[in-house]
Amino acid sequence: MTPLTRTKSKKGLKLPRPLSAPQELPTAPPIPIESVDPKDPLAIAIYYHEINQLAIAAYYFSVSAARGNPMGLIMYAIALRHGWGIEKNEVEAVKWLQSAADKALVDLDIVTCDYSKKSIRTNIQNKEQTKTVITDELIMAIFELAICFKQGWGVKKSAQTAAYYLNIAAQLGDSEAQMEMGELYLRGEGVKQDKKLAAKWFRQAEKNGARMVSMQWIWKPKYD
Repeated sequence: MTPLTRTKSKKGLKLPRPLSAPQELPTAPPIPIESVDPKDPLAIAIYYHEINQLAIAAYYFSVSAARGNPMGLIMYAIALRHGWGIEKNEVEAVKWLQSAADKALVDLDIVTCDYSKKSIRTNIQNKEQTKTVITDELIMAIFELAICFKQGWGVKKSAQTAAYYLNIAAQLGDSEAQMEMGELYLRGEGVKQDKKLAAKWFRQAEKNGARMVSMQWIWKPKYD
């Protein structure tokens, strides 16, 4: 399979060296055409990632990222952060996650304000579906940024900044972020300790499907 033509990143972020010839790609099983669109670099990347061909996956994630696909940006950033098939670079990963968040925010605003531009997302016809997909991408980017600040991956560790990003993701309805916010308020990490607010976020996470173990206390009337 011939690699797709690379495009330059509009953000000027550093991409890996192009793998221009098929023989430069590691040997891997061919893509089943019936299940993967050969013109979609993100789909190709996910396919190779799932069969543990990480170098090929990283390359196609980078192609998708360079084209401005929010999920491509996120997955390329995560590949960089963990060194999946590419040289590990946590600092660069944070930049790409920020780019993903910015891109998803812009797309969300465009869809909300002017959905008449059908080219924005041609594979989804319903407006609410489109907004949900883009919001999910935005949430994932913001959540991953929060984890970077929480763990000190590529940025200076900051409980306050992690809490800031987690709060945004939690407000957008992400159950993992809501669980994290509950833990932060319970322990007073990056925020002022507040058991009532902790209970609020734990309750919300449970309503959104999070599995809660031995957390009956959050439903006590005093935390209403």
